[in-house]
Amino acid sequence: MQLRLKKLGAVSQFVLCTGTAIALAHAAQYTKPNIKPGLWEVTVTPKMSGEMPIPDDQLAKMTPEQRAKVEAMVKGQGSKPHVYKDCMTPEKIAKGFEMERGAEEASCKRNVISSTASELTLHDECDHTNRKTVSDVHFEFKGGTEINGKLHIVTTASGKSMTVDSTVSGKYVTASCGTVKDAEPVN
Repeated sequence: MQLRLKKLGAVSQFVLCTGTAIALAHAAQYTKPNIKPGLWEVTVTPKMSGEMPIPDDQLAKMTPEQRAKVEAMVKGQGSKPHVYKDCMTPEKIAKGFEMERGAEEASCKRNVISSTASELTLHDECDHTNRKTVSDVHFEFKGGTEINGKLHIVTTASGKSMTVDSTVSGKYVTASCGTVKDAEPVN
């Protein structure tokens, strides 16, 4: 999952972190946010708590080093800020950061709680075969050149729940994305 998340744009991955599909029935209308297209630098600082929602049989197959790494992530080592360069195209902004999804996300539902040019609040729920993910996301867009947000994501599987609370801050760098196609980790 970590590798998959790195492939998505930083802003995109956290707006879509559960990989949900838009289901706008009974939801507010999406309004294109005031974001300048171009290259952005985005910092995501996660705070994880709870247990990794990994089935016991899969945990048993991990090497002691792999298991220790997973447990360390939850206990705080995964809470280090991650910085990305992200290319925000006009198309990505207009679609609400929607990305192509696999068949697994067909069960996901998104509710746009509120959406203006300066603010976006989403509630997403995904009921997969082996896990459930609920996400609440709030972003503020300032002057087209600054993004600040908070994410609250709870994933439950095999009787275990993990919560990830993240802060996101982004700033516009330049109109040209150069060689950055989507998102690239800086650190």
